[in-house]
Amino acid sequence: MIHQNLTRQHKDLYKLLSDMKSLGYNVESNVDKIALNINLLAGKINIHLQSEDKYLYSLLLNASNPEIRKIAKNFIIEMGHISKSFNDFKLKFNTKNKILKNINEFKIEYAKIIDSIFNRLNKEDKNLYILIK
Repeated sequence: MIHQNLTRQHKDLYKLLSDMKSLGYNVESNVDKIALNINLLAGKINIHLQSEDKYLYSLLLNASNPEIRKIAKNFIIEMGHISKSFNDFKLKFNTKNKILKNINEFKIEYAKIIDSIFNRLNKEDKNLYILIK
């Protein structure tokens, strides 16, 4: 059940990230949708992180296998860095005006943050979620 719910959340996040990436090819024309999606992504990530903390990490951090506990701790630390980067990005660019005010910086950071989150989801799918199947 835990695995299915987290996997479903990942599918939703992958879809949103893919949509966001395609909107980023023409920021000026899509700025309203981009700002909306940044806020939507923030909400979905927040819910997902709460689910992982409550169900996944509590399970893995209490595992009898020390290697599993170590893997879980490393994922938690790494996520803290990604989460902070995304939160900083969101605060900086969560409205149309903020995006347009500094569009060149936005374009660079937008691509980086989307790739960072996408890569993190992929890493969880391949290296973390297999521990709870």
